[in-house]
Amino acid sequence: MKKIILAVLGIWPLFAHSQEIYTMKFLPQLAQSQWSNATNESDNNLSIGLPVISGTSFYFYNSGFTYNDLFKKVNDSTTAIHPGQFINGLKTNNYLSLGVNVSLFSISMKLPKGFTAGFSVNDRADVMFSYPKAFLSLLWYGNGPDIGKSVDVGNFGLNATWYREYAVHINKQYGKWTFGASPKLLFGKTNINTKESSFKLYTDTGYYALTGTANMNVQTSGMHDSDNQNQFNSASNYIFNSQNKGLAIDLGAKYEINDKFSVAAGVNDLGYIHWKSAIYNYTANSSFTFNGFDASGYFQGDSNIISSQKLTDSVSNLVKFNNNVSSYTTYLPYNLYGMGFFKLRKQVIGLELSAERFNKTYLYAATASYQINLGRHFTADLTYTAKTATPFNIGGALIFQFLHLQLYFVTDNWWAPIDPLNSKNVNLQFGMNLVFGHKKKPATTETTNGGDTNANAGGEAK
Repeated sequence: MKKIILAVLGIWPLFAHSQEIYTMKFLPQLAQSQWSNATNESDNNLSIGLPVISGTSFYFYNSGFTYNDLFKKVNDSTTAIHPGQFINGLKTNNYLSLGVNVSLFSISMKLPKGFTAGFSVNDRADVMFSYPKAFLSLLWYGNGPDIGKSVDVGNFGLNATWYREYAVHINKQYGKWTFGASPKLLFGKTNINTKESSFKLYTDTGYYALTGTANMNVQTSGMHDSDNQNQFNSASNYIFNSQNKGLAIDLGAKYEINDKFSVAAGVNDLGYIHWKSAIYNYTANSSFTFNGFDASGYFQGDSNIISSQKLTDSVSNLVKFNNNVSSYTTYLPYNLYGMGFFKLRKQVIGLELSAERFNKTYLYAATASYQINLGRHFTADLTYTAKTATPFNIGGALIFQFLHLQLYFVTDNWWAPIDPLNSKNVNLQFGMNLVFGHKKKPATTETTNGGDTNANAGGEAK
């Protein structure tokens, strides 16, 4: 039975780094925005984030279909599955991701001579999964349409990771330039990674026999069925495990062209994790020919009940898995971006183009932002994001600041919570910071940008 589970894991994972909330890069008022745009600098002299309440985000993205694409209402009380309709609408390769990011602690402060420094600790759980249309077509239509063809129904990609991140955030203003860097120390907790996944099927034109070729390399660390010798003795040992170390860095640069225009560019999550604890890997490199089942062998005596044990043994023996406990390295799905800003009196208009590494391909997105600042107590941002397979996302942010409390809500798609069953892209980040001291703008900046307008959104005016 274990071999069947492994075959399902290699072909159809149950899990679907962290997807960006693109709106966050436009919000230098928040210290958390420096985690996705290293050149951002908060308006507050000191910002402190407490565990969990200072920053929690989650996201879900499916390029292939929505819930309502799969389940159709027949009448007011029942629904029916129509796989054929949504399978025909899939691309050759499709992508699904989901995850949660929880802030455990953060602090950011202004220092003399144009420096800003911060420190943060985050727990991140991210799952990235790519799946082929050919596999679902085989399940629904069978192999009839592919007679005489070789089809790769196992071209899957999976990277499911939970890790803890310790990051130092530093940026420095130098003339019209602002440079930012966030080096990170990572400690992996658990991981599933398909380094290689190919399962080709050829259907014979004469007898319809199936010839399969499997090439799989599924790597795992910290999973339940890992080698017993490597198991953790307690939950605390698992949570505070520090054997799986990694390094990463965010880099950014911003240039102020003049009082109104500025540009920025950067890269996030450029790094890796080396997995050493509780390793159990599964590889397969074999071929087989399947001529069908001998029905007489699957009945128990005179009973008409099929012997499930014989059935599962027959299927599991088709693909031979080998096991090993070798350490391995995975790389974070980095994000590249370029931005431009145009400042008005109390508004900032921005544009972002980005590309996120997703397994063996890239997901592209373009975001337009319109931000208005009403003093230092309220900021509203409206964004439009077009992303691969989801071209229509209206999002934005609300930031409230009173006394020493700062509350914020950020999303790329406000409509998703209202109609989640028709949404392919759902994300939200919210939290509360403790803030102290407000940065005072030079007189020339106030004249140009309307008092408390956040000049830093497009580059600090000098």
